[in-house]
Amino acid sequence: MYPWLRRDWQTLLDVAHAGRLGHAWLLLGDDGLGKEQLADALAALHLCQHPTADGACGQCHACQLLDKSHHPDFNRIGREGKSIGVDPVREVCRRLNESAQLGLGKVLIVEQAERMTEAAANALLKTLEEPPGNSLIVLLTSQASRLLPTILSRCNKHHCLQPAEEVTLSWLQGQGIMATPSQVRLCQGAPLRVKAYLEEGSDAMRRTLLEAVVSLRREPTRLPEVASAMATDLEHTIPWLQLLINDVLKCQAGCGVSQLAMPDLDSQLHELAELCSCEQLLDSQRDLVALRERCQPGQLVNPSIHIQQWLSRWL
Repeated sequence: MYPWLRRDWQTLLDVAHAGRLGHAWLLLGDDGLGKEQLADALAALHLCQHPTADGACGQCHACQLLDKSHHPDFNRIGREGKSIGVDPVREVCRRLNESAQLGLGKVLIVEQAERMTEAAANALLKTLEEPPGNSLIVLLTSQASRLLPTILSRCNKHHCLQPAEEVTLSWLQGQGIMATPSQVRLCQGAPLRVKAYLEEGSDAMRRTLLEAVVSLRREPTRLPEVASAMATDLEHTIPWLQLLINDVLKCQAGCGVSQLAMPDLDSQLHELAELCSCEQLLDSQRDLVALRERCQPGQLVNPSIHIQQWLSRWL
């Protein structure tokens, strides 16, 4: 168990040992916190033939099958695809309604549950309203607002909080990754997100793209090129733009380098602070929030046009 999740696990374990686990849980928290590990631990506990005070025994036949991904009563809908359609949800709900092959119950884990289409969510809702037998359904999400209120009301909820910055830095160092506090903040404090961010070289890409954005005031002809580059990964580039504007506003307010989310762009931030008015920046930030909302998976056909329009208004 990740060190920052141990307290979360103990909380859930206490609920389970008290006989109050119920049939449905919603694990809330940012992506990159490792909520999947908590869900897997709950699944193992629910299916274990000889559970212990600390969770699943890890030795029984059920635990061994689960460890090898062969347990017949375990179901998972993973992160594949931009959305979760109704067909896979109907299929796993059908399996939940069948008798458990090992006789202990059944488990369904749905990762990034906010990706469910309306039809898929309604199909799952029917199972949540009438849970079959000794079943356990665990939904994971970082965006609870995108789930149906009726689904939210039928689940027990547990919020996974971000670990302290020093915990994240210490864990990353143990993984052989030397991160800076600003890099942790760029990833909203989620340890696994920081790890992926650095291993994938995203820090260098962030700097390159944002330097290009700043240079557009001097080289406006690069606008289509920069917009196209940013549109390839809006999940990351829009938050980077939001942090860029926040840092420029901080510079205008007289904040020091230590208070910036991206101190490595200090000179560019001060350049923009002199060129842009506070009103322009606030308007751009508002428009960016609206754009981010429209950029949910499957909503924009050509996102590069929208990001180019935003850049044009800002510049």
